[in-house]
Amino acid sequence: MFFCITRTLSNSLETVLASVSLFYWLSHKGSSRGVQAGSRKMALSVAALACIVRPTSAITWLYLGILEFIQAYDRFKFLFLEVVPIGILVIILSCWLDWWMYGSWVFAPLNFLKFNLLSSGGDYYGTHKWHWYFSQGFPAMLFTFLPFSLIGIFHSKEWRLSGLIAWVLGVYSILGHKEFRFVLSMLPFALMFSGYFLANVSGDQSHDHKQKRLSFFCIRCPSRKYLVLFLITTNVPMALYMSLVHQLER
Repeated sequence: MFFCITRTLSNSLETVLASVSLFYWLSHKGSSRGVQAGSRKMALSVAALACIVRPTSAITWLYLGILEFIQAYDRFKFLFLEVVPIGILVIILSCWLDWWMYGSWVFAPLNFLKFNLLSSGGDYYGTHKWHWYFSQGFPAMLFTFLPFSLIGIFHSKEWRLSGLIAWVLGVYSILGHKEFRFVLSMLPFALMFSGYFLANVSGDQSHDHKQKRLSFFCIRCPSRKYLVLFLITTNVPMALYMSLVHQLER
């Protein structure tokens, strides 16, 4: 996070927009019908902006959009009165901005897809094995949060987010050229599962079956303060190095 998010990368903005859009997206699930519609439109608007900034954000929203279409009671409204109008409006705005900046009609997302997907231009910068994101890339990004995230995912009821992480890593694994920053937008959600695990360590017993299993597992764990201290001592030095030393001009 300190290696990428502090830099002026499109992936950094993509990560912020993904977090904001997912906040509104998940908020509309438990809201009243009026608030629900507003939250979903806001989520779609931010998601459309993310796709313009970095077209690969569509990978995230293809998964979420299909889930919503399957589960929604108002499929027609969702598709034709929300997705299509918002998408068209953002595309028009993007084309106008590109025309204003370049002096001619250019659709930048199409050029992005041609270079990175259709022509495999990214392979020029190096390739990795298909399993790299699962075996090395994403685990390295999580660092010492990895075991806590895995336990949190296993015990959490929020299967949509864990499925989203797996989906995005899986799709990006198809491409030959791989970088940490490509899946940066999934890091906040993986860290959220770490927080879920830590919040339940040494917590009160619950009647919920999964909560009981989590509490039983945590009997064998150190108390929460020791786990937090472990995360601080392993991550703060890395954060300081990445922020103060690694990115200094040479």
